[in-house]
Amino acid sequence: MLHIRPEQLSDIIIPIRKPYAFMEVLGERDVVNVLGIDEAGRGPVIGPLVMVGFLMDEKDLKLLTQLGVKDSKQLTEARREELEPKLRELGEVFMEVIHPWQIDVENLNVLERKAAKRIIAAAKPNQAFVDAFEKNLDKKLQTQGVKIIAEYKADDTYPVVGAASIVAKVHRDRAIKDLAKKHGPMGSGYPSDPMTRKFVEAWIKEHKTIPDFIRKSWGTTRNIIEKAEQKPLTDF
Repeated sequence: MLHIRPEQLSDIIIPIRKPYAFMEVLGERDVVNVLGIDEAGRGPVIGPLVMVGFLMDEKDLKLLTQLGVKDSKQLTEARREELEPKLRELGEVFMEVIHPWQIDVENLNVLERKAAKRIIAAAKPNQAFVDAFEKNLDKKLQTQGVKIIAEYKADDTYPVVGAASIVAKVHRDRAIKDLAKKHGPMGSGYPSDPMTRKFVEAWIKEHKTIPDFIRKSWGTTRNIIEKAEQKPLTDF
């Protein structure tokens, strides 16, 4: 069962737990838990950033390769949806949701770093692989007793990070679909998507304000404000 505080703040860590399908025999072997961390939704103008930590026993990592786990961007939406429940059966998921209003008031790298630290603290892995979003991230995430490896494109290199990317992408996509059900078609939420730009333009024109699910600090939003409303940005 998931327990989520009503505030839905970024410090929420959502554990999706399933007991591992093995029993540790005392003295027979040590369990080495490996954590992969990745996010979905860093660049969009609409919706949250979802960061996920995927934790599993090192000896079971080969199961990810057998499933065909890889960077979520290399998989179709249908394939990601198919894999996500299977991954929750294999390991343990820790999830953080960073909302647009938070991104508007604090540096995104700082927010992600804090989220990654909380995930590591909650998961208590022996080793963590992180898809890097800034330089020297391994040093910035340094945690006693945990070996941190932070690399760019880690989701391409380490299946455990690919697993995290899949779960993050699935939950980010579901968040956008939920928003679309309430407010109408809005595309992918990315600035390059014409449907997304059209939605933001129409919303601002109709409502004369910016909702909390749109990142008003993003250049796309600021440009639309200036173009559609011909008002100083400070009016918003």
